[in-house]
Amino acid sequence: MDALARPKDDLFDNSTMTVGEHLEELRSALVKAIIWLAIGLGFGLLVANRVVRYVQEPLKQAIIKYNADRDMAVLGISHTDDPATLRFHQFLMENALVAELVYALPSPLNSLEDRDLVAKEKEGVPGDDVVDKTVAPETTIVDGARRIDTADLIAAIGTVPDPDMMVPTVQFRRSEQGVSSFKVEETFMIWVKAGLIVGAVLASPMIFYHLWSFVAAGLHAHERRYVYVYLPFSVVLFVSGVSLAFFLVLQYVLSFLLAFNSSMEVTVEPRLSYYVNFVLMLPLGFGVAFQLPLVMLFLQRIDLIQTKDYIASWRIATLVIFFISMVVTPADVTSMVALALPLMVLYFLGIGLCLYMPRGRGLGSGAYDPA
Repeated sequence: MDALARPKDDLFDNSTMTVGEHLEELRSALVKAIIWLAIGLGFGLLVANRVVRYVQEPLKQAIIKYNADRDMAVLGISHTDDPATLRFHQFLMENALVAELVYALPSPLNSLEDRDLVAKEKEGVPGDDVVDKTVAPETTIVDGARRIDTADLIAAIGTVPDPDMMVPTVQFRRSEQGVSSFKVEETFMIWVKAGLIVGAVLASPMIFYHLWSFVAAGLHAHERRYVYVYLPFSVVLFVSGVSLAFFLVLQYVLSFLLAFNSSMEVTVEPRLSYYVNFVLMLPLGFGVAFQLPLVMLFLQRIDLIQTKDYIASWRIATLVIFFISMVVTPADVTSMVALALPLMVLYFLGIGLCLYMPRGRGLGSGAYDPA
């Protein structure tokens, strides 16, 4: 009687496996998952260079567009539908040109040989004797190109240029500004991080399979069906959030940040590690936030929040959504609004799921059972 009255402290009384055997199964599942992650890492490192270059492309395009718009403003050309204006703007973008104001000498000498010839003639040496003997004044060869020191150039001209006689000229130079690295090992670490992320994505089906094989053994049949129903829905929402962030929102965010820095007269020199982390965190925040309908449905199924509470509190939910959007996105209004508006749509989608999805036996009080 005493044995029957004692509470059962051993949670594995009804199990056919001991605690040690459960731990061994867990260890085996983790080892297999890690092996697949290592295999994925190996493939990921093969394409990591392309991935890093690919994620840099939105930044380069944003900088090129920003420079073209700034050049149009500097030149006093307004954005209109005039074909000539559009063609000039497109030309600036296609060639990644940046306008610069330079001051040219009033009477530039045509070549080093001409300057040397003039100097020789001033010394009384006949021109015929020096035509084939011209030597550039104090020139140096760097990477196969001839360069002249500033002091030697002024000496060749013969006098210090008069600022009042210098002619202001606008010239265009090609500029393909991208990200920079301030540490020797920074690029290598980003390469490894990119390879690890790509490897984790490629190996995720097998990693999930081995982890799920361990977890599913302890679940009831109807509980396993929850995963089969909700997991595809969750994956679709996550991929939708990531795609929206990377292919649409990122361009507007970068354009806004570049324009904002310009208004503060701050020159931007994007750093590789910071930019890659920014590109990774923004889509990840969108993907996680897009799980909102499933979270709402789960809270409703366990009777923590009722559907009528969702409907009555939509104003408060709007405030909370904008606050969360501010936290999980970079410090700019564009990305916050771009995340908050889809979340509002998903919030009302969650209300629709709570209202119209069938209810039956399952987890919690009257929860939905896919069976």
